[in-house]
This record gives sequence, C-alpha cells and structure tokens, in this order.
Amino acid sequence: MALPPNVSGADFHVLHGTVELGDGSGLHAQVALHLTRVVAERLPSIAAEHTIGPVLGAIRKETERKQLEFLRSDKRQPIPLGARFQDFRSKQWRFEQASDAQIRQALLDRLFWVGSRLRPGPLAMADSAEALYLGTTVEKLAERARELAAEGLLHWRGGEALATEALLDRSGEFEERARKAIEAIHRKHAYEQQKVSFGGAAN
Repeated sequence: MALPPNVSGADFHVLHGTVELGDGSGLHAQVALHLTRVVAERLPSIAAEHTIGPVLGAIRKETERKQLEFLRSDKRQPIPLGARFQDFRSKQWRFEQASDAQIRQALLDRLFWVGSRLRPGPLAMADSAEALYLGTTVEKLAERARELAAEGLLHWRGGEALATEALLDRSGEFEERARKAIEAIHRKHAYEQQKVSFGGAAN
C-alpha cells in the first residue's frame, strides 16, 4: 500500500490498497481506508511512520471480524479508520488485548506465513505494528520470541527469527487453520447475500 493517505475533501483522508491472501489462491480484497480528520489531528502526522500501524491494525481487525470479503474481482470495500479503534479515555489505538497464548500463536503464525512463505528469510519479530495490534510492547514480543527459540521453534539472532524444521513440520496445522478461517468468511458473506436476495437486511 502507498502511504501516506491522500487527502479527499475536507473531512477525511483516504487510502486505497489491496489485501491478498497468502495461500496462493489469488483471492483478494480491494479496500478504501477512511481516516477522519478528527482522528488524523490526534496523530503526530499522516506520514507512513505514524499511520502504518493503525492502517494494518484496522485491516487485520476487519478481516478477523469477517467484514472483508475476499474475491477475484475488484469490488472496493470501505474501512473506517476512526474513533472506534481507539480507547475512549486515552485516545490511543486499541485493536486487541491479547493474552500470552494469543501472542504466542500470533508470532508463530507470522513467522510461518511471512517468514517462510511470503518473504522467506530472517523476520523481525519485535515489530511495532504487531505490538500495536496485539495490545502489547515490542519488548514483550521479543521475550516471547526467545521463549519460542528455547522450544526449538525458531532460530533467534539479533532480534530476527528464522523458522526451524520443527515449526515447518507443523505446516499442516497452519494451513488447516487458515482454510477454516477463510471458509468462515465465505460462509458469512454467502449468508448475508442470501438474506439480501430474500429481502432481508444483512447485519
């Protein structure tokens, strides 16, 4: 995706991008992220270093909520990047408040899909965008990564990780989880389309 967002009118910024599944299926979602001016004014700037974390967090959250539909066509889907992704009192971005078990799984998922499938090679595990989404710190991500290294699931050196054979031997688990997640998204959107076709209102 190209950052920073482009100005569109007086009330919000908009960023167009494409979210692709990493399973080789060719399915993707064309998205349009709308950053309200009120929220933008709370940021130090709308340059990439200040927006990439919230942008990725919003896309990931909408994917996990099954709001994005992955297609072979180029249907543009809106994602509002506004106050609903911020803590009411602190005005800080909040997407998840992950448990230690969830952080562990997120690190393993990222290492498998990004570090061994999409961009094979050393992967920075203490990633600020990942920490923002999970509601933790880069220090805690590094600590969890070192624990995974002690379990023999990754090689850890200089803040970067490489998947071990022990992790890659579990590829079937990762692929099955991804398959079920994608099927759940398809079922949700098929159900909503069916409701609309029968005159119902999809929620």
